[in-house]
Amino acid sequence: MFSEISKRDTKEQLLVSKWLTEIGLEHSLEEEFPPYWADVYIHDIRLVIELDGAFHLKKRDAKRDKHLLEEYKVSTWRVDNSSVTARNKANFIKELMDKVEERSNAKSK
Repeated sequence: MFSEISKRDTKEQLLVSKWLTEIGLEHSLEEEFPPYWADVYIHDIRLVIELDGAFHLKKRDAKRDKHLLEEYKVSTWRVDNSSVTARNKANFIKELMDKVEERSNAKSK
C-alpha cells in the first residue's frame, strides 16, 4: 500500500516517498501510532522515518522514539529536513539501505 498525498505532507515527505517507491519499499505517509503520528513508515521492516525540521525537541523526540519501540516494536530513523534534497538522494538511499539490512537481520534472529 503506497500512501496517498494529503494536505499535511511536506515536500520532504513527498520526496522520500518518491524515493521509496522508486526502490520498491512499501510505505505510508502520516502513519498513526497513538498517541503519535509518524512522517513515513516502512511496513516490512517496522521503521519510521522522522523528517525533522528546525523546531524538534531532543528530549521529547527521545521519549516518542522510546514509546514507538516499546509499544509498537518500531524503530525510528531521524533525518534532518535539510538533508532531503535531490542532490543528497544517493546518500539518503545508501543510509536507508543500511537501515533496511540492519532491521532485516534483527527480524531474522
